[in-house]
Amino acid sequence: MGYMDMDGNQNIFNLNQKGQSTVEYILLFVVVASLVNFVVKSQLFVDLLGENGQFAQTYKRRIEYSYRHGLGGDTPFSTPNYSSGTHDSYNSRFFGPTDAYP
Repeated sequence: MGYMDMDGNQNIFNLNQKGQSTVEYILLFVVVASLVNFVVKSQLFVDLLGENGQFAQTYKRRIEYSYRHGLGGDTPFSTPNYSSGTHDSYNSRFFGPTDAYP
């Protein structure tokens, strides 16, 4: 590539492309960051995975149940009826009776 200047000399200019990939990566990062920001702040994302979202509530119920009873489940807490012999904590995967339930 070249052009003639006013004196008739041919000037050949070579465009330096140093930094081209850096600029492209910065632009790509900005686009990806904008998309992630848009998705994370969307109401659908907040309702599903937010602090009080559907996933968080289900996970919380399961963790609380397994901690309380030593087995899997997700029933909300209620005071067990210990006289019936059927409450969830009696026969769990970690704890078991040595004697028959009274």
